[in-house]
Amino acid sequence: MRIQKKTVTSRKTIISVLSKTAHKASMTRILIILFFIAASLPLSGQEKNTFIRGRVSDTSGNPLELVNIGIKGLNAGTFTRDTGLYELEVPASGKEYTLVFSRIGFLSREQIFTADPDSLTINIIMEPDITRLGDVIVTRYKQKEAPTLRVIPVKDINLLPSVSGSVEQLLVSMPGVNSRNELSNQYNVRGGNYDENLVYVNDIQVYHPVLIKSGQQEGLSFINPDLVGNIRFSAGGFNASFGDRMSSVLDLRYREPSETGGSLKTGLLLNSAHVETVSGNGTLKFISGARYKSTRLLLQTLDTKGNYSPDFFDIQSLLSYDISEQLKVSILGNYNSNNFSFTPESRRSSFGNLSEAYQLYVLYAGSETDSYNSYNLAFSLDYESDYGMNHKFIAHHYKASESETYDIRAYYSLNLLDQNLGSENLGDSLMNVGTGSWLNHARNVLKMNNYTINYKGRWEHSNNILGWGLKYNIETAGDRIREWEKIDSAGYSVPYSPGELTLSSSTFNDTAITTNKLEAYIIDNFTLNAGGHSLIFTGGARITHWSFSNELLFSPRLSLAWHTASGNSRYFLSGGIYYQPPYYREMRYPSGDINPGIKSQRSEHIVLGTEQDLVIGNTPFRFTGEVYYKNLENVIPYKYDNVRIIYAAENIAVGFVRGVDLRLNGEFVPDAESWISLSLMDARHDIVGDDHGYYPAPSDTRFSANIFFQDYFPSYPSYRAHINIHFSTGIPVSSPFTDNYDSYRRMPSYRRVDIGFTKIFKSKYYLGNSGFLSFFDEIIAGVEIFNLLDIRNTISYNWLTTVNNLSNESRQYAVPNYLTGRSANFKLMLSF
Repeated sequence: MRIQKKTVTSRKTIISVLSKTAHKASMTRILIILFFIAASLPLSGQEKNTFIRGRVSDTSGNPLELVNIGIKGLNAGTFTRDTGLYELEVPASGKEYTLVFSRIGFLSREQIFTADPDSLTINIIMEPDITRLGDVIVTRYKQKEAPTLRVIPVKDINLLPSVSGSVEQLLVSMPGVNSRNELSNQYNVRGGNYDENLVYVNDIQVYHPVLIKSGQQEGLSFINPDLVGNIRFSAGGFNASFGDRMSSVLDLRYREPSETGGSLKTGLLLNSAHVETVSGNGTLKFISGARYKSTRLLLQTLDTKGNYSPDFFDIQSLLSYDISEQLKVSILGNYNSNNFSFTPESRRSSFGNLSEAYQLYVLYAGSETDSYNSYNLAFSLDYESDYGMNHKFIAHHYKASESETYDIRAYYSLNLLDQNLGSENLGDSLMNVGTGSWLNHARNVLKMNNYTINYKGRWEHSNNILGWGLKYNIETAGDRIREWEKIDSAGYSVPYSPGELTLSSSTFNDTAITTNKLEAYIIDNFTLNAGGHSLIFTGGARITHWSFSNELLFSPRLSLAWHTASGNSRYFLSGGIYYQPPYYREMRYPSGDINPGIKSQRSEHIVLGTEQDLVIGNTPFRFTGEVYYKNLENVIPYKYDNVRIIYAAENIAVGFVRGVDLRLNGEFVPDAESWISLSLMDARHDIVGDDHGYYPAPSDTRFSANIFFQDYFPSYPSYRAHINIHFSTGIPVSSPFTDNYDSYRRMPSYRRVDIGFTKIFKSKYYLGNSGFLSFFDEIIAGVEIFNLLDIRNTISYNWLTTVNNLSNESRQYAVPNYLTGRSANFKLMLSF
């Protein structure tokens, strides 16, 4: 039976729900109104009596709107209206000031004036500056060296309305990337799961907790947005300098400070602070950040009510010292503490369709306490020798300590609801179709230690760039799993066995494992210039030896890129072979045992793409399109349970992924980039030898779309709106009571709209100002509304089995577990 979500209630319940909804909506409106009233209050009581007005137009005489107008040395500024007119007041000090006019697509203009107590009229004509979006340089690495790597704008992280405020949430707005859980930092790329993604920070590989089962347990990711300087991302076809995963690579560089500064951010969900400084001679640089996050208010919108206590904290620092012009050392340290405790009380969930609707009511007893702590310490030595040669040595230690403890008993009642629209009992219970209970118990502990030594070399000569590297890694893991579940339906244990008390599922296991991996790569990049065109060839290979399976893996990777003479068009073809030696979670059977015969998964990947720089009107845009195909071998099948990935721990499948990714981005208004991303995909697996053929892969999202749009309010350009819209079709999910991977149903589509409103009290562009506010370079306050349409998205299912007391026959019901509802957040961002 295919069950679709529909909420039904009695008349009294309808009135109650409408009342609560109206109350929530009213509170939301009041919150927004109060925010804008407060934001409209002046920051200074200074009298301004020099009045400047004028009109800004292009060379054809057409008015230009949203031209940024500022005064050097004063905290004063405005924007032109759609008529090109502007008005501005400044203190009548008698001094000379410079009025600056700037807009994307036009050359900036400056006009000197004297601030006398008179009215001034200053009209400006701006000339167009038609230039393409240039290739972005990330440290020493240019875009042409890695055509599939996309540069992601760092400044948009703080403006994107999202629950986590993380880099990963910004990443989900890229084509080919998908996430169906706003509480989680995990993401899927082109039909793969999260374990298939590589993440690097300053050439250090980042790891993720293993035992996490749901998004509400997941706290802060390793990446601190306040420290990030550059972000590059590839959804596939990346070169041989990156490691062995089958889906994607996220490559970040933390910022190296050029001056002393910092920031403070506070809100109802996330609070953070960071400082950065540099010594007088510029040789010693330090940047550090701390974050605290609690999603308690957000979790109260879930169906399951109770006492949530999510407490997530981390601190990390980067210290670098230039011993000489050629030699630099740096230390990166991180401590991450994610703690989650929960005492559930009750749950009420409605589901079904127009002809058959149900309501589940649950009472709970017990509690859950989880802890996921990790430590990172990395030391690097960077030597820039003569003749364009660079050597980098890295030593990294990662340590994780995870634990899960819970004893939760639940008593449930499942009722069939009256769906007759003419009935007086509409929404009331017609009959009880199942009662019972379940008891979940766990005492799980996991300890992990990873030690890595890494060397990377690079040589630039003329049009040739040669890179090479050697890496040795030791991974140790030990766990103690004590986990079981007992289900009771109407007095019968499920599965039912006469005269015997049985557990529905149980895992008792102790594991200790140590593996080591040796990797080496070489890569060459050669550029041929002819007639203004550039032809760029990149070829390389990786060799990996994994001790557990004694495999020797060879991964050749090639790419060819062509940049036209105009600089507005780029085309590329990229591909190669990508192996993925199993990580700890992939090696474990559902029973907890390790498969000693497991092998590395393999993907043959090819990507054909283009970038086109367009100018529409006077606004530059960039269009990106990619077509890709992946052939998969030695696949380890898996299933999803919320964010938990349950592997078969055997290489028993093959598969393929094919699709198209499209993206259009640009600044519809100055200094506010927006974009739209579209993805079409077909991902399939096939269990070898089962004669059932191909079935949709667990991450098979056939279509997804993401829109991030920023705009100013008319006539009030310091007020901004940011909206993030996400849609993706449902992924396949199968019952835990079957071992068949081709027996599935699709979840409902994931639909979500988040919106944010910000008021810029002070911008980095303006200099000077007396008083307390002069300490800050930027002051921004905002209100965010998450899940604006209050859509109930499904993340997983509770599979209930009821037993008929007369016939002993059982029936399964898939009860949706919904994600968070509508909620509001206030945030304040200060930088200095």
